[in-house]
Amino acid sequence: MAVPLQQEIAIVLLLVIVFVSEIILGQISQWGYSQIPPNQQNPYNIYGPQTYNIPNPGDKDYRTFVYKGRRYGQLNSYYEGTPGDPRIRGQDDRFSYDRQGNSQPILPGVLGGWREDLQGKRRDQTKELNRDVFVRTTHGEVQGFQVYLFDNPNPDSLYRPGAEFIERQMGISSVFLGIPYAQPPINEGRFKPPRLHRGWQLLQAVDFGPACPQPVKYTGSTLGIRDMHEDCLYLNIFSPNIEEGTGQKYPVMIYIHGGDFIHGASNLFPGHIMASFYKVLVVTLNYRLGALGFLSTGDINSPGNYGILDQSMALRWVYENAEKFNGDRDSITLFGPGAGAASAGLLMVAPSTRNIVTKVIAQSGSAVADWAMIFDRYRAQNTSIVFGRQIGCSTESSWRLVNCLRNSRSAYEIGNAEFPPDVGFFPWAPVIEMNVSMPYYEGWYENNWHFMDDSVESLIRKRMFNPGLRYMSSVTLQEAATFITTNASLEPYFEIDQQFFDEKAMELVLRYNYTLNPNGTFNAIKYMYTYWPDPNNRTMIREKYIQLLSDFLYTAPNDKIVKLLVEQNVPVYMYVLNTTVESFKLPEWRKVPHNIEHYLLCGAPFLDVEMLPAKERFVRDQWTNNDRNMSHFFMKAYTDFARYGNPSHTQILGIHFEESVNGQLKYLNLNTTYNSTIMWNFRQTESAFWTMYIPQVVGHFVPTYPPTTEFWWEPRAPLQVAFWTMSGFCLLLIVLLVLCCMLWRNAKR
Repeated sequence: MAVPLQQEIAIVLLLVIVFVSEIILGQISQWGYSQIPPNQQNPYNIYGPQTYNIPNPGDKDYRTFVYKGRRYGQLNSYYEGTPGDPRIRGQDDRFSYDRQGNSQPILPGVLGGWREDLQGKRRDQTKELNRDVFVRTTHGEVQGFQVYLFDNPNPDSLYRPGAEFIERQMGISSVFLGIPYAQPPINEGRFKPPRLHRGWQLLQAVDFGPACPQPVKYTGSTLGIRDMHEDCLYLNIFSPNIEEGTGQKYPVMIYIHGGDFIHGASNLFPGHIMASFYKVLVVTLNYRLGALGFLSTGDINSPGNYGILDQSMALRWVYENAEKFNGDRDSITLFGPGAGAASAGLLMVAPSTRNIVTKVIAQSGSAVADWAMIFDRYRAQNTSIVFGRQIGCSTESSWRLVNCLRNSRSAYEIGNAEFPPDVGFFPWAPVIEMNVSMPYYEGWYENNWHFMDDSVESLIRKRMFNPGLRYMSSVTLQEAATFITTNASLEPYFEIDQQFFDEKAMELVLRYNYTLNPNGTFNAIKYMYTYWPDPNNRTMIREKYIQLLSDFLYTAPNDKIVKLLVEQNVPVYMYVLNTTVESFKLPEWRKVPHNIEHYLLCGAPFLDVEMLPAKERFVRDQWTNNDRNMSHFFMKAYTDFARYGNPSHTQILGIHFEESVNGQLKYLNLNTTYNSTIMWNFRQTESAFWTMYIPQVVGHFVPTYPPTTEFWWEPRAPLQVAFWTMSGFCLLLIVLLVLCCMLWRNAKR
């Protein structure tokens, strides 16, 4: 029986509708976004094909190995490959130590720092000691290892480094390295907030995860960063001996590395000395840096704050798991230098973390510094535009820029790109929330994007912080000396003349005061920082230049936040570092630069040389006794503050702190041990110059949006374009469906 023509047409139209629908749905699912690759190869996915049995003692498949003084895990635990092609690193024959005839050279690694010849002498008996330790976290089992220590930092101990090697074991630390606290921020995860890790069954946490992408000049074995990858969201835990079984809960100290939000890595702070001898749980973490961590277009395409959101997630991960490692989650101290100090201050008042943070130690950094947070939407956009042009991406719209950076540029290209910003001193920083509403997309919820919608100053005045908060801060005598030593044009003598000073002072003015009375601001700065007894003295010009940048970037912002907290009756302690690491033998004009206490705080005089970057390695007899004493002082003061809320619960080598109060901002003028005094009101005139006088001179001393940058057209693509396109297709389908119904009805007649 022949089918009527109208019925044939109706059938054809229905087939067309089905075909078009498949195309539309397939296209819309990918419009503007690339799908996250299937997760079957994710080594952390507990639902994937890679599974483990619970390890038993002596089960060699799950053990770590010590070979020629180096420790390795049998399984590697992080991705290797280009974005878009995540894959587990294959088994390397050089990890197969138990195979006969395996003579290949062993892979170098940071784990070389934990040798069986600890602190200089081989101790064969350590081979018989238990090395492996297991802890079950909320995400799965982690396997770490024990570190046996033979040098004691305490000067009252008879077992400090000296002419003779120490034979007696003095301490044990349980170490867990490279624990992922978030899913890898690769592929579609680039320029998006972190997502909680899916978990694992067994993770061999025996080696540091890679550092986050950053300029190559900061990496390499000589600088301590041996590996770099976009999959970098890992943390490391150093605990007193977990297997002691005392049931004691230790204060938690989370170290946030500095680096101007551009460079740095968690492995640069080994925490096992502090953990073992001073009985605290030390955590170090990586977070996204540079454009990958802080690029903001001021709209839904890239709101920004990814790096600080990484820190927030890591902090919450530690809070949930601290007790598994014998940590006290109700006693969490954040500490770190520079950008790490600023981050600690931001997390101190951020809605998602302020109830977790009980103490902050801000080393040479402040959350109210201009470089700590960006408030101007146009400044953030301008930086993104300048960056996009430099890296060769279209800046016609924010969507085009972000799409190019996500899909057409590697993490290494993005991380290695450096540029001086048109506005501000450093290009990248967290941004204030800009009333951007983010739609749900494949696991990212609206609240995942939120960090802070108010200034730190305002939140402190509103007392939006932990009721038990305590704060400790510091600056060094020559904070900004590194800006001279890193300026290649001044090599090899690093001398500064008046012309250089004037050029840099005017450059600073123009970066922060584009159109408002630049000459008046320049003259005020020059008046404040001229050595009037001998204005042409080059030594004094250099010293005044260091003071200028030190006051502007560090001293004045520190003074501002201290006063804000003291007004709210928060206990505050301060120190000014005037002494140096004697072993470095630095010239007088830069003896106490930014973050010099890092080496003392991590116990460098008591570490094996492999634990430090090659440029900073010393054999044991090069460390002076004063360096060792100061290292003990810093570790003791910091851990006392974490434990008691007072950095000198008891006197340390004759040194004590006193609390700052309104009108008398006391600080410890830290010289050498037994030679330090309590003073007050450090550089108040200079601090007031930057926080009060200059803002009055120019109206409001904040970075302004340069008028030379054109208006950024912000299209609604891709979501809005996809919406209207889909609506049009749906309307077309409705018309076709109505037509089919009419034809079908006519055919039945």
